[in-house]
Amino acid sequence: MQHGIKRVSLTEEAKRLKLEKDQVKIKEYRALTEELFKLREDGNYSDEALLKNNEILIINPEFYTMWNYRREILSRYKAQDVQVYEDLLNQDLKFVLSQLKKFPKCYWIWNHRTWLLFELVKIEKVNWEFEFAVVSKLLDLDQRNFHGWHYRRFVVENMEVACKGDLVKILKINLDEFNYTTLKIQKDFLNFSAWHNRTKLIPKIYNLIHDNEEELKGVPDTALFQDPKLVMNNDLEMIKTGMYMSPEDTSVWSYYAWLLSDEFFTNAFDSKQEYLDTLNEQLDVITELNEMEREDTGNDNPSCVKFLKYIESLKSELQ
Repeated sequence: MQHGIKRVSLTEEAKRLKLEKDQVKIKEYRALTEELFKLREDGNYSDEALLKNNEILIINPEFYTMWNYRREILSRYKAQDVQVYEDLLNQDLKFVLSQLKKFPKCYWIWNHRTWLLFELVKIEKVNWEFEFAVVSKLLDLDQRNFHGWHYRRFVVENMEVACKGDLVKILKINLDEFNYTTLKIQKDFLNFSAWHNRTKLIPKIYNLIHDNEEELKGVPDTALFQDPKLVMNNDLEMIKTGMYMSPEDTSVWSYYAWLLSDEFFTNAFDSKQEYLDTLNEQLDVITELNEMEREDTGNDNPSCVKFLKYIESLKSELQ
């Protein structure tokens, strides 16, 4: 009994010590914040101010006002030697990367990294290939990270710009991205961002190929994109696995709805009957899945019921 009381006493003591430490940290944080606001108010953009700024952002990377101040500090080097500014920007990219590894879902860190890259663009010193490798590594660590996927699209767009109109290179970049989404989806069918990226890439690749047939003739791995129906059938088969594995996941069903209803696909059918046949085939797929769910749980699957109605509504629009 006494042993039990002792354990409770230690717990209370630990709580008290933690509270004291937290109060000290809060006091230090407030003092640092006040100091930085004063430095900014005084127009202080010194190296010392940058170091202080490091301290506050390491503690609180969500402090967007301090990111703004940081950019003001860095910008004062613009008028100086280009090499000095380049080195400073690259040094800051390293700082930002260290923060991203700790806080991969903090918008303000990603936002500042974007600013750094655009500054490097202005002095023609940006390395998009390196940046692509960085975001690929970060997505390996957290493959569902929405911010990471958004940033990857940003990097890819700028890699395309760097191709300076070389359509073969641009197409290969996008084909690689399409294959990347396939890889990530096969590893995790619940990866909403990978499915979403796919909705952007498929029409983009198709239009790129068909708007530039002569220039892109002979580029490998383009057979799937000769007809939207080929892509649709390919992805309907792939997504079936996702629905059977995770029938409650919304990302799979959202992509499924896109496949069945987007004009990119529906306009590719030769007739209403051909589209109707596809919808009826999918009704059979969902009915079978729902029956399996009913056998396992005793109840209809809500997503299956919803999409049975959805497909029927698509059919009714054809009347």
